[in-house]
Amino acid sequence: MRLPATPLKVLARRGLVCLGALVTWSHAAADPMLAGCWQAVRIVLYTNDGGKMEDTSGRCTLRFEAERLTSTCVTSTGTATTTYGYRTIRPDAYVTTMTGSSFRTDLLGSTREYGYRIDGDRLFTVTTPPSAASPAPTGTRRVESEATRIACP
Repeated sequence: MRLPATPLKVLARRGLVCLGALVTWSHAAADPMLAGCWQAVRIVLYTNDGGKMEDTSGRCTLRFEAERLTSTCVTSTGTATTTYGYRTIRPDAYVTTMTGSSFRTDLLGSTREYGYRIDGDRLFTVTTPPSAASPAPTGTRRVESEATRIACP
């Protein structure tokens, strides 16, 4: 089932911010299994008011490098790109700090923790956005995603 354009745009933007926020700098090594490019095949946003929005369009990608994560989503108004510093904080989690964004400059410097699991060529993530990015009562409560490994462009 396709969502109307407006909620999908909101989903893509929130998903971009949430997907992209997957890792911050420190002395911890990046997980080599994250390295490379991933295409989102499913992003699910659970809202504070009990709603759920799902995007299966595949229009968002992540590129993990040594200490940098780049999230790119194609939207109805163009391409949205967000960059993050990241680090793994334990075997199943990483934290990100937003360092640049083509659309959410108000969130620069924000930090977010992600739980993740890699199963073959699939990356599964989950996060609870910080309160600043999730105004009540209809803000995003939780974001889950599934991505598949792809060749980097």
